[in-house]
Amino acid sequence: MDEKKETNFLVKVGTIRSRSYASSLFLKVDDIIVALNNELYIFGEKKLVSELKELKKEGEKAILTVLRGDTFFDLIIENSLGCKFVTTTAEETQKIKQQFSSKENFDIDELQQYSVMRDAFRKYDVFSNSHSLMAGLFPPLWLIYSQKWWVLSIFIAFSCLLLAVNPFVFLFGWLLTSIYCYKAQLNLLYSFSMLEGKVFCLSIAAKSIDHAHKIIREIDPKSKFQYSKLPHPHLEEVKDEKNQNNSDSENIIDEKKEALV
Repeated sequence: MDEKKETNFLVKVGTIRSRSYASSLFLKVDDIIVALNNELYIFGEKKLVSELKELKKEGEKAILTVLRGDTFFDLIIENSLGCKFVTTTAEETQKIKQQFSSKENFDIDELQQYSVMRDAFRKYDVFSNSHSLMAGLFPPLWLIYSQKWWVLSIFIAFSCLLLAVNPFVFLFGWLLTSIYCYKAQLNLLYSFSMLEGKVFCLSIAAKSIDHAHKIIREIDPKSKFQYSKLPHPHLEEVKDEKNQNNSDSENIIDEKKEALV
């Protein structure tokens, strides 16, 4: 029996292979692997890789807790990450242990995986990686819930056109659209966001969309969401930069004054 032997360090992402599982989860270099299934993981790189490979063989999933900066977030994983690791120092490990002791943990059944997209202006879209029955039963209501208003307008215009042509053609078109929306709803949402200039940036597991927003705000304090219970982000840093630029410009000596001196 392979026993776990504790070490005095955690493992940190050193390099990420292209097209690896870690890259599909949007892990970054210097992300620290803190826990597996809510258990502080101080058993070393080899044991971690072995346990993660075993997940795929057994067809199981696990909660991986990652520390990025000062923020913990969870991932639901089912395979080895495919990256190389380095170790944390004893001081880093001790500090993270203390931080992790106050983290709120959840069972895997309580968590849902979310895909996160953002644009250059830090506007975020957060999508649950599960299928909504609403998309198949009533696509317009699903589009309203997803806040895709321009797509809804096109859908309504096209439906009115079909209805004007023939009611049976409208019903047939509605049926095909419902089936397609249900089967391809995630790809549709991703495509709509890409058309708005957003790209994938993060994958997290959270107990609700509000919880996901909170984690993203901790990672990126300037993050903005179209509909959220969070307050607007603080822009104090931006104001400070502007004030600094103004003060720097005031300190510039005019060439004419310098010549007079």
